[in-house]
Amino acid sequence: MDGLIMSPGVKDGRIIKKVGGLFLIIFLLIPVNLFGQESSLSRISDKSRVSASASSAHQFRSNIDGGGDVSITHYGAGVGGAIPLTDGLELTTSLSYDREEYNFSDSNAFLITDPWSQIDRIGLSMRLRYTLTQKWNIDAGPVVQYAGETGAQFDDSLMYGGIITAMYRVNREFSIGFGAGVLSRFHETKIFPSLILSWKISDRLRLGNGSTLGLIGPAGLELSYKFADNLEAAIGGGYKSLRFRLDQNGPTRGGIGENRGWPVYARITGKLGSMIHIDLYGGADFRGEMKLQDANGNDIRSLDYNTAPILGLNLRASI
Repeated sequence: MDGLIMSPGVKDGRIIKKVGGLFLIIFLLIPVNLFGQESSLSRISDKSRVSASASSAHQFRSNIDGGGDVSITHYGAGVGGAIPLTDGLELTTSLSYDREEYNFSDSNAFLITDPWSQIDRIGLSMRLRYTLTQKWNIDAGPVVQYAGETGAQFDDSLMYGGIITAMYRVNREFSIGFGAGVLSRFHETKIFPSLILSWKISDRLRLGNGSTLGLIGPAGLELSYKFADNLEAAIGGGYKSLRFRLDQNGPTRGGIGENRGWPVYARITGKLGSMIHIDLYGGADFRGEMKLQDANGNDIRSLDYNTAPILGLNLRASI
């Protein structure tokens, strides 16, 4: 009708429908932002930056094929920083700690009652980011991670790797980057693809990489909607693969455990002042799989577990 003015809510609703199919395709094709690294597609700042985070989450009981069930409780904390070295060169660093407490109940599916219990992770990464032109920048750097059950041999629980990405700024609303990483994880070497995306679809709607959220892990892609300057909601998901060394005096004597899944989530984020964000999220881990190997990486048993609900809280601060 002539003279009809469409409200912002209606416009955003139509945009969401158009973007939904594209979001699903990209989510399925490139599920992970490697190692949980958050790569910036903005220009390098001339100021140093510091960030910190703390999280807690719980994955509720889920039945395991072969009998019994499992639940997981997670606690985590991290700090990071960025330092400009020259006009076009920046150094970023991050240090993280995560603890996962597995609770197996009435389960003998792995032929042992409790294949593992408490897993500790300590991650350290460094990256150099270089601006080639006003449109292009690249970054690269090493990653080291300790991942082991309480009682695991320290040097046998270390993983090493590195990542390189190239990023292109199309315009103020759209930037995209691709990369690849290599990670040596206890008798296996994995090559991971990485998609980095920032698409400001409208003043309120954005498609891009999400923050690491406890048991969800590094989000592959996230579609977010900004209700106000201090309130945002989002849906997202990705793929996680967590590998860790087991207790050297445990049932498998220094074996290897792994937990895989496809977590999907919804979050709501509130902003306190200019520096603090609080994320409350809930979701589910689909197609969960746990694998047990001996100390040399030979398979002992791999079992699926049912879709598991997840609930968590994340606190972020930056200056």
